[in-house]
Amino acid sequence: MKRIAWTLVLLSLAGCGSLPSPATAVPAGGVVPVLATDAQALRHAEKQLDALSAAISFRLPGADTYGRARNLANHLLKGGVAVAFNIRTRGEEVTLLPCYADGEIMLRAYRNPSLRSKLTAAQSRALGVAEAAVRDVRARYRSDYDRALALHDFLVQRSEYADSHAVHDTANATANLLNGGRGVCDSYTRAYRLMLTIAGIDNKFVAGTVNGVNHCWNLVRLEGKWVHVDCTYSDPRPDDRGRIYHTHFALPDTLLARDHRWNRSLYPAATSPELYYPMRHRSFGTVRELAEWGLRQPAADNNYITAYVEELRAGGGRNAAEHLIRKAHAELGTQVFASYAVEKVLPGVICVKLLR
Repeated sequence: MKRIAWTLVLLSLAGCGSLPSPATAVPAGGVVPVLATDAQALRHAEKQLDALSAAISFRLPGADTYGRARNLANHLLKGGVAVAFNIRTRGEEVTLLPCYADGEIMLRAYRNPSLRSKLTAAQSRALGVAEAAVRDVRARYRSDYDRALALHDFLVQRSEYADSHAVHDTANATANLLNGGRGVCDSYTRAYRLMLTIAGIDNKFVAGTVNGVNHCWNLVRLEGKWVHVDCTYSDPRPDDRGRIYHTHFALPDTLLARDHRWNRSLYPAATSPELYYPMRHRSFGTVRELAEWGLRQPAADNNYITAYVEELRAGGGRNAAEHLIRKAHAELGTQVFASYAVEKVLPGVICVKLLR
């Protein structure tokens, strides 16, 4: 008797959606394609995933069909379209049953309006939120960099990070976040991916780890160069609707790799530190220069500023920063910063709250 094996491969506690009338991956006539190599199977599966096929079937000649199918599924998870796979093998025949991310379903519905009727009420509302946000951003900003930054801020402003055990409605994980709810890294990444794609900004879903824990974020092409954006790290806890950090907007590989890990061979390289937000927008030589700049700023809804200060690059952490801030306040004769946080793994980066 031929062995039938089943397993569930999970990348994260991500949103899992389904289409009521899914397409089948088996060609007309029930003929299952024979794929000579694992590379051919990967390309075949990627095409079927892009079409949100309910089942991906093929024959994979050779030894250890089940093990190779499992490796294939794990590789496909890195692309971010599916969040889990149910794998069945019978002899040389493989069937992959994907569980799709609701963000990917909304993305296909945006591209193909005929699919909008397949969305849940939450997904339909969330897609409308994403489209409205993009329309507003396009009207106010001209460059992709500024639009990507504004969409980043929009998402963080209306969202709250929640521990994975607090997120229950996995079928609408991304939708719930866009609708003003709570979510984990997967929700942030997919919601941001959806808005960027609607805005016409090239981006990729990145799967990796931080301190050995599964994590995901976005690679975004800005000004013709790839950069990393981790929206989850921009929304620190406890949640404060006025607090948006920009420590993880437009990072190069070298900075992100200080605590993030990912298979770099699967993604384009990010090699442009000049695009990193603190270096591009808030770069200072000393803490006093930052304080003097803060004194000149008008009142704003977001009083939290992410900056790079060369004087802090040498290290010393919070104690060194506190000493320099006190010194700057004494020299200026006034208090400028209400609170601050120093990035441990990003030398010279500081987040401060300005008094208005």
